[in-house]
Amino acid sequence: MPETAIGLAALGAILSARLLYQWIRSRTQVQLARLTQQGTSDRVRALPPGSKVTERRAGEELRIEVGASGGDARG
Repeated sequence: MPETAIGLAALGAILSARLLYQWIRSRTQVQLARLTQQGTSDRVRALPPGSKVTERRAGEELRIEVGASGGDARG
């Protein structure tokens, strides 16, 4: 009987550790994505209207056109 209790406690500890690891990992990924997005936003804010930005990361491409160029402004 004590072996069963020890085994269940060990299993619970392993499952808890795995859950904690996954939670920390997903939280870190969210924070990294937020920092990347913030960096892109800061760079784009510093550009004059009509500028175009293309960023490529990990198989994805982001294209941004800043403001309206020339007579494209709509009001």
